[in-house]
Parts: sequence; C-alpha cells; structure tokens
Amino acid sequence: MKLWLIMLFVMLAIIAGGLFLESAILKTTNQISRALNDIKEAVRNDQWSQALTSVHELDEKWSRCKDAWSPFIHNHDLDTVTMHLARLKAFLEGTDRGSALAEITNIEIQLLQLRQQEVLSLENVL
Repeated sequence: MKLWLIMLFVMLAIIAGGLFLESAILKTTNQISRALNDIKEAVRNDQWSQALTSVHELDEKWSRCKDAWSPFIHNHDLDTVTMHLARLKAFLEGTDRGSALAEITNIEIQLLQLRQQEVLSLENVL
C-alpha cells in the first residue's frame, strides 16, 4: 500500500512540474513576442538605438530563460533562438531594416515552434 502511495505522489509531482514548466514557457514566450513586436515597430520607425537597447534587454532575459529551460527543452531549439538574436543585433547595428525584420520573424517562428512542442497536448503525449 505504501508503494502505491509513493508512486501516486511521484506521478502527481511529475504532472504538477510539467504544468508549471508549460505555464512558465507560455508566459515567457508571450513576453518575448511582445518585446519583439516593440522592436519591430522601432525598426520600422528607424529608431535603431531604441531597438538595439531592447534587443540587449531581450537577450539578457533569454539567457536566463535558456539556462533554466536547458534541462527540459532540446538545446538545439534554444541555441537557434540565441543565434537569431545574435544575428538580429548585428543587423540592427548595421541599420539593415529588411534583414532585421526577417530575423525578428525567424525568432517569432522559433518561439511558436517551441510553444507547440512543449505544450501539453494529446499529440505531444502520443
């Protein structure tokens, strides 16, 4: 009987941890998406210094998230977002509007894929 209770407790802990991680991922990716929208508007309005400052802040936030998520999420997905952020910084420093907007779109697509992979759904479970 004790073994069953311990197994039940472990299963509940795993489920609660998964739901917490899912919630954290969704919340953070939504915040990053909003920040990317602000950066996109700054680029469109030729506010390069504001966009660059926002990207530096976003990169710091992403580094913290990446460290926390790395045990749970495939590192290739996390590294891809990091690479796109680095490219975005370079395009902003060079005031290359088209390439900067393209990199923002790439980051948004990566975040969407990350969300879809990590959200608890029947498709992901099976």
